[in-house]
Amino acid sequence: MNIAENLRLINYNISKALERSGRRDSVKLIAVSKTVPVDLILKAYTAGQKVFGENRVQEWKQKVNELPEDCEWHIIGRLQTNKVKYLNNRVALIHSLDRFNLLEKLNEEGEKRGLVWKTLLQVNVAQDEAKAGVGTEEVEDFLTTAKDYPFVSIIGLMTIGKLDAGPEETRLYFRGLRELRDKILKKGICDFQTFHHLSMGMSQDYELAVEEGATLVRIGSSIFGERHYN
Repeated sequence: MNIAENLRLINYNISKALERSGRRDSVKLIAVSKTVPVDLILKAYTAGQKVFGENRVQEWKQKVNELPEDCEWHIIGRLQTNKVKYLNNRVALIHSLDRFNLLEKLNEEGEKRGLVWKTLLQVNVAQDEAKAGVGTEEVEDFLTTAKDYPFVSIIGLMTIGKLDAGPEETRLYFRGLRELRDKILKKGICDFQTFHHLSMGMSQDYELAVEEGATLVRIGSSIFGERHYN
């Protein structure tokens, strides 16, 4: 397995997907490093990858102290409220804000520390019972309510496609998230300067996601191989 070569190929595919869709903006590649040993993460870092995504707070806590200071860390898994107290300013973005009690807990912890957490609102576009996230019909109310929580800044939306969906079905889910964001902006519920990110697309479907407007893609196995378990 050549991690540097994998990263080169993924970045090339992202650039071609941007070209195909006529986009002139950029996409941030988040290397999903959950269960990946530190030595393999360092190989990705040496190849130029500085942005990593972790699912579990305890694993992130361990790795953040073992890896270089200029790594950018994203929390991409479902975040339990009792784990929020372990987060700190090394977290660049929380992708999985999916319920009101987490919003409240983040705001409470942020106020204690004088930190504003950058987050994405997770939306269950596919209406998949196995996935977390608010329903598409709940998004506007959630964003409106979130304005009363000054220590949480929601800067976009995140979704996960259905695992067993085909490419065209998956494309529709990604398109649905983009159209939802655009509708929110058109209604003036949020402002493009502070709310425009779309986190969608993983190893099997990131090119589709880029074509449909993703600004953040979360890729693990195509970089590091299948999950590594201790």
